[in-house]
Amino acid sequence: MTAGAKGSAHQLWVGAAVLFMLSAAANMASPLYPMYQEHYAISDWTMTALYAAYVASCIPALVLFGSAADALGRKPVLLAAIGCAGVGTLLFAVSSIGIIGLFAGRILLGIGLGLGTGAGIALMVEASPNRVPWLGSTAATISFVLGAGAGPIFTGAVTTLDAGAMTTPFILMVGVLVLNAVLVFGLRMHRPFTRQRWRPTRPSVPSPMFWNFNIAAITGFLGWAALGIFLALLPSMAESVLTGSGTLTSGLIIGAVLVISAACQLIAPVLAPRAAQTIGLSLLGLGSALLLSSNLSALGSSTALVLMVIAAMTTGVGHGLSYWGANREIDVLTPPTQRAGITAALYIAFYAGVGVPAIAVGMISMALPLLNATMFVNLALLLAIISFIPVPSLVQTTIRRSELVTFSADDS
Repeated sequence: MTAGAKGSAHQLWVGAAVLFMLSAAANMASPLYPMYQEHYAISDWTMTALYAAYVASCIPALVLFGSAADALGRKPVLLAAIGCAGVGTLLFAVSSIGIIGLFAGRILLGIGLGLGTGAGIALMVEASPNRVPWLGSTAATISFVLGAGAGPIFTGAVTTLDAGAMTTPFILMVGVLVLNAVLVFGLRMHRPFTRQRWRPTRPSVPSPMFWNFNIAAITGFLGWAALGIFLALLPSMAESVLTGSGTLTSGLIIGAVLVISAACQLIAPVLAPRAAQTIGLSLLGLGSALLLSSNLSALGSSTALVLMVIAAMTTGVGHGLSYWGANREIDVLTPPTQRAGITAALYIAFYAGVGVPAIAVGMISMALPLLNATMFVNLALLLAIISFIPVPSLVQTTIRRSELVTFSADDS
């Protein structure tokens, strides 16, 4: 395929499979955190640091290698991403891994996800049919979110069926990642968009899209921060609030947030990107408020569970709309020669949103109980969302949607 040419439907499906599995592998350990904490006698701070480790490694990978797929081609970067994720997953499949091994596995998973994000999304966007230009970016966001939801659900189900099977989900995932590598290896090698030698460079954004990028990045940050509360902390919260809850309960609630998010992205294209961001932020604020309410001491376990589930559903819808809106706005504006690099820059904000709440909770939990620290961070997030809700609709970087500056292959 020459630069600027459209890819095939096969390319679209392979990209979707890779993003799905990389995201699933990175998130599948979430329901097991309480079990790891008990087994290895890990402190609350260490547990939140363990969750944040993959984010802390993912962001440098995006910064250093985000533009690599524009210069080297999508295929070699995706193979490297799958390799890192496979080794990281394999470490979790070792029963005697220990705390150091858990951190090493999380770091490798983060590097793999960081490497694969820009290349995978670029691969899919380039495969969008001319008659449905939004298909690639929408399929990419859905694949990414569905994978993040499927990972915890799968792990929760397997470990519920066999309480001693903490390593089984990871063994199975290694096999699936190998199959993904075979699919990518079979792709036709694409000519890179740039002919210059690649070197690590900090992400940069063209000046015509600077303010659009910043609004989308902050929207995405807040959306993924709300989601990060569920992904990192819900297992411990569920164990504290819901007596007798197990890995399947927390895995299903975590997965439900992400599956609902993915489903909402199927209908999101009927909205303008800015409208999707504004509506999504409003629902994220409601979800955060409901999550706060579910932890009121006067509530019984059944009421707390109902509120937690409603909070999960509301957050899922809000995340799906805001995430899609942010991605679609930047997809429209991005020049093809910089697609992987700018996508990686945008995902730096998204991954920071995933990790910041966990790190903040870990630091605050050194002085307060974990549940109180979680609620404090959730309250701060709620206030930030409320403050930013008007921005996507009221701060006009272009006068009309039809006048958005777009880049085509001819511009390159």
